[in-house]
Amino acid sequence: MGVSLVDTGSADQPQLIAPPVAGIPYRFVALAIVCLGIFLGTLDTSIINIALPTLAAEFDVSSGDVIWVSLIFILVSTGLGLVMGRLGDLYGRKQLYIVGFALFTAAAGFAAIAGSLPELLAARVIQAIGASMVLANGAAIITATFPASQRGMGLGIMVATVGAGVATGPVLGGVLVDVLDWRAIFWVRIPFGVVGSILVARFLLDTPPDQRPRGLDLPGSLALFLMLSGAVLAVNRGDAWGWDSARVVGLFATAVVLAVVFVWIERRSAGPVVDLGLFRKRAFSGGIVSAIFQFFGLSAVIILMPFYLVEARGFSTLEAGGIMAAFPIAMLVVSPISGLLADRVSAPILTTVGLLVVTGGLIFSSTLTVETSIVGIVVRLFIVGTGAAIFSSPNTSAIMSAVPADRLGTASASQTTARTIGNAIGIAVAGAILTSEMAAVTSRGSPLGLDDPEAAAKALVSGVRLALVVAAAIAALAIPPALLRGTSPAIPVYLDPEMGESPTAD
Repeated sequence: MGVSLVDTGSADQPQLIAPPVAGIPYRFVALAIVCLGIFLGTLDTSIINIALPTLAAEFDVSSGDVIWVSLIFILVSTGLGLVMGRLGDLYGRKQLYIVGFALFTAAAGFAAIAGSLPELLAARVIQAIGASMVLANGAAIITATFPASQRGMGLGIMVATVGAGVATGPVLGGVLVDVLDWRAIFWVRIPFGVVGSILVARFLLDTPPDQRPRGLDLPGSLALFLMLSGAVLAVNRGDAWGWDSARVVGLFATAVVLAVVFVWIERRSAGPVVDLGLFRKRAFSGGIVSAIFQFFGLSAVIILMPFYLVEARGFSTLEAGGIMAAFPIAMLVVSPISGLLADRVSAPILTTVGLLVVTGGLIFSSTLTVETSIVGIVVRLFIVGTGAAIFSSPNTSAIMSAVPADRLGTASASQTTARTIGNAIGIAVAGAILTSEMAAVTSRGSPLGLDDPEAAAKALVSGVRLALVVAAAIAALAIPPALLRGTSPAIPVYLDPEMGESPTAD
C-alpha cells in the first residue's frame, strides 16, 4: 500500500493520501482504528472506578490506598501525554500506536492476575504508558488523513467514541464485577487490544521517515512530566491530605518551579516538546483555554451526580450508572452532527453555542431536589451532554487546523492534557464545595449533624446544587476565549478526490 504526502496549502486534500482498503476509503479505515484505541482508553477510567470498593475488599486495603489504582493511571498518562504526542511527530504515529496497543493489552493481562495491590499498581503504570501513546495521537491521525472539508466529521466521530467509552464503563464494569469478578474488567479488554494491534500493524500508514521533524528534547520532556503529574497529584489529593499540608504545598511549589524551568528549556531547545509559539495562535490557545474551563464545569456533573443519585435518592449503583448514561449518550448522538456542522460553520459560533448550552444545562441541573423525577434528571444530563458535544467537535477541529503538520501530535496531546487538567481541578473544587456545604447545612439543620439521615440527604443536595452553580460560572468563562479565537469563514465544501472529481469550492 503506497502512501504520499501532499501540500494542502491550496487544495482540499488530506496531508496523507493512501489507496482504499477493500473498497473502503483509507481515511475511514484509519478512523476506525483510532476510535478503537480511543474507546479502550476512555473506557478504562470509568470501568475501573466502579470496581474500587471491590478491590479494597479484595486486597484488604483502605479507600485511600485503593484510589491509587485509578490515580496512578491518571498521573502517568497526563504527564506523558504531550511527550507521546511529540514522539508521534518525530518517530511516526503508527509506531506509537503499535507499541501503545501492545503495552496496554499486555498490562491488562498482568493486572488480571495481580495478587497484591503493588502488583496491580505496577500493571496500571504500564497500562497508562500504553494508553498515553494511543490517546495522544488519535486526533493527529484523523487530521492527517481527512481533507479539511471533512475533518470536523472525522473528529466528531472520535468525540462520539469518547462518549461511548464513558457511557459503557460504569454499566459494563458493574455487570462484570457483579456477575464474574473484578479481574474480568481486565480480561474482557484483551481481545480488543489484540485485534487493535493487528489492525494497526496491517493497515495504519505513516509519514515517511525522511519527512518527519528531528530532535527529542529529553530535559524538557522530564520537566514536563514531573510538572504535570505533580500538579495533578496535588489537585487530586488536596482535599484528602489537606490543602495547607506540607505535601500539597510542596507539590504545587515544585510544579511552579518546574513550569519556569520547562519554559526556559523550551525557549532554548532546537526541538522543543511543546512549541510555545503555538500559543500565539488564537485558534490554538483559545481552544485549549476554553476546553480547560469547559471540562472544569463538566467534571462537577461527573463526580457529584453519583453521590446525589445513590446517597440522596437511594438508587443502586447500577441504576445510577444507567441514569448517568444520559450524559455520554448525548455526546454519542450529537457529536457526529456537530462534526458535520464544524465543516460548514465557523468554530467561534458553534463552540459558543455549545458552551451556552453547557452553562444553561449546569444551571438547570443546580435546581435538582430530592423529589426530582428520573425523567427530570435524565433531561438535565442530556442537555449538558448535548452542549459538550456541540462544543467539542468544532473546538478540536479548530485546534488541529491551527498547527503545522509537524506539530499535529503536540496539538492532539494538548487537548487530552487540557481535558485531564480541567477535570482534575474541577473534581477537586466540586468535592471541596460539597464537603464544606454539607457540614454547614447539617450544623444548622440538626443537632445530630451528618448522623441524621434526612438532614444529611438535604445537605448533600444543597452541596451538589452549590457546586453546580460554581461549575456553571466556570464553564461560562470558556466563552470569551472561544469567541476571541477569531472569526474565520467556514471551510468550503469540496468534492471527494477519491471519486475522480477535481476539487472545486461550492
